[in-house]
Amino acid sequence: MKAELKRRLATTWNDDKLVVAALGASEIISYGTLYYCVAAVANAVARDLAITDEWIFACFSFALFASSLISFIGGRLMDRYGAGKMMRIASVVGAASLGIAAVSWNAVVFAIALFGMQIASAFLFYEAAFVFLVQRDARHAKRQITLLTLIVGFSSTLFWPLTSFLLTLISWRQIFWIYAGSNVLVALPLISWALRTRSVGVGDQKDTHDSQACLQSSTKVTDLVLITGGFSFTAFVFSAFLGQMIPILSSIGSSLEGAMISALFGPSQVLVPLFAASIIEKVAAIRLTIVSCALLSAATLTIALASGSVLGVTAFVVLLGFSSGLNSICRGTLPLSIFGRGGYGGRVGLITGFRLSFASFAPLFFSSIQSEFGIAAALASLVVCAVTGMLAFMLVSVRSRRA
Repeated sequence: MKAELKRRLATTWNDDKLVVAALGASEIISYGTLYYCVAAVANAVARDLAITDEWIFACFSFALFASSLISFIGGRLMDRYGAGKMMRIASVVGAASLGIAAVSWNAVVFAIALFGMQIASAFLFYEAAFVFLVQRDARHAKRQITLLTLIVGFSSTLFWPLTSFLLTLISWRQIFWIYAGSNVLVALPLISWALRTRSVGVGDQKDTHDSQACLQSSTKVTDLVLITGGFSFTAFVFSAFLGQMIPILSSIGSSLEGAMISALFGPSQVLVPLFAASIIEKVAAIRLTIVSCALLSAATLTIALASGSVLGVTAFVVLLGFSSGLNSICRGTLPLSIFGRGGYGGRVGLITGFRLSFASFAPLFFSSIQSEFGIAAALASLVVCAVTGMLAFMLVSVRSRRA
């Protein structure tokens, strides 16, 4: 009997790893083709359509804001129809949008395609994959979310240089056709296969976990507000830094060295899931979230005091990468830990909607503060935002212990 149980558990874990690997590969394609490639092709598109790079990035920003608004209802749709089904539809929509971009004959058509790409992304990126894993197997979802973030972390590392290399060989229109095909011919089959692969024992834990979640959820409105606020403040800081990384480093007197040191962000972001995978089942999600915020606060304080120091800039980039990698995991595990499986998609969609909406204003806010009061005041404002986010999660932790 025990031997049979061990065999089933081993088979389940092996199947789970395959599902996460398939989902991770589809996520890499989604992020790379719908998000990261835009910056790489912007200049070529601008020349071809006789518009400016700024016009493209302005449209891209509005498209991202539209995606954040879609997230408010996207989570509930995934709860109702299943995240896997919504992801399959979104893969087709994303591919169609890339095809429209490839044949766009003027700037308006290209802008419409950008909006289609980002609306599809609301049902394809991290949060959608988190909902899929929780709906499939809530008991082991935290471990699977950690593994998924490790895989998907390579997306920018792969697609930024890949797109730049392809531009030396073919046109941006041909690249978009290739990327559209990869969504339909590679990502879609992977998602479909993962959707058909069931986790053994899901039904065994569903009722208990959901009943506990229902008992808790009626008293968790305040926690939801605090968690939404905490993730929104941290997203605001990440958006400001990642959108203005090189200008910020130039402003503190570290332009050339800073540009090279900023390359450490990607590896730092990917290293964190390797560490988190070993402790994710032992450490409470709220504690990991507070650690992520503490790292972010330390990073913002470090860059505010760095004054062009190479060591200070290096510490800032590494701490920011660690915080970002851990934050990606916590965005999936914390709502599951606090609220349970029931209504998970709706809550994650609500948090994501506010988080992305708040973050969309960060680059403009930072630039305005910097131009009016200087770089020191702008960085100080980000320190306040990072600390505010950490305090929000600390309040959630205190409330959880009291409960």
